[in-house]
Amino acid sequence: MQGVILYVLLLTLGVFLSAQIGRVEACAGSRQRALDRVLLAGLFVLLFVPSALRIYTGNDYRTYIERFHDVNVGNYVVTEPGFNALVKGIYAFLGDEHFLAVFAVFAFGTVLFFLAGIYAQSEDFAISFFLFMALGMYFQTYNTVRYYFALSLVFCSMQYVVRREYEKFLIVILLASLFHKSVLVVLVAYPFARMRWKKWFVPVLTGIGVSGLFLHEQYMTLFLKLYPSYLNEEEYLSGGSISYVNVARCLLVIALCLVFYKEVVKEDDIAGFYLKLNTLALLMYGCFSFVPFVSRIGYYFNISQILLIPLVIGKLSGRKKKIVLGLTIAAGLLYFALFLRQAEDVYIKILPYSTWLSESGALVPVY
Repeated sequence: MQGVILYVLLLTLGVFLSAQIGRVEACAGSRQRALDRVLLAGLFVLLFVPSALRIYTGNDYRTYIERFHDVNVGNYVVTEPGFNALVKGIYAFLGDEHFLAVFAVFAFGTVLFFLAGIYAQSEDFAISFFLFMALGMYFQTYNTVRYYFALSLVFCSMQYVVRREYEKFLIVILLASLFHKSVLVVLVAYPFARMRWKKWFVPVLTGIGVSGLFLHEQYMTLFLKLYPSYLNEEEYLSGGSISYVNVARCLLVIALCLVFYKEVVKEDDIAGFYLKLNTLALLMYGCFSFVPFVSRIGYYFNISQILLIPLVIGKLSGRKKKIVLGLTIAAGLLYFALFLRQAEDVYIKILPYSTWLSESGALVPVY
């Protein structure tokens, strides 16, 4: 119960602080930017501290402790060179295997880049931050720390695709790939989504999606050639199930864009970029659920929802804006409540929340 209270407080206090960013009209220019920095620093501390202080909270926390150890002693690992170098560097600097420090460093970078990405790219920081929290994206960073660190970099890289600064985009993605090689998929997907799609693109993508429903074996053969490390991982190759929650999220966001297509999306190529990413996410979640960790690939696409929804709302006015904003808040709170109900599930396991400040022997690694 204490963990639930903590997470609700993080959402409530975070949204309160985020609502002040860029909103105080009496402070203009440099004074506004200074105020924003203070508020952003407060948000950073609010999110970083619980993440850095947690222990054995997250579905793979103990697994990562073992992985840190294997990296440090030179055992064979399948993790990427950037991750390995960072772990070895932290352990060498501290002179011992203080795994808590590694989790704290990843928490620092992940929270920093997500907040920076929202601030740099969102039309409305408060709405984006609310969605980031309510949709469970922040809380999921307690799991698979190297992946979510890479995802935070990918999220920041969207601004370079929007501005067509592809050299900067390439540098950021190559950096992220040093921590999770799956990010390389966006090197093709993001520029493709930024293109002006031809009329025949949609039926072709539809055909690819339909083929994914019937050609599981052929696609898995191709996948294993690209990712041979999964060859002996039976638990990942046994097949997955459709993520109806993610499918529903994508469908609702796409429906929102179609309802206001002429008013918002048609003449806004940035909104079109985000819409196309959600279309690709729907394709992944609905038709390629058999691919190991398809949700991770899908997150590279549907993370754009926290930018797209505020963009659509910001283009509306009057009663339409109030209705859509109200529905967004209601849907977000409902999603958050359902997320917390499943937070003790073995695949999430961010509840119960525990901190090493109250755990005896917390600094003793368990291999």
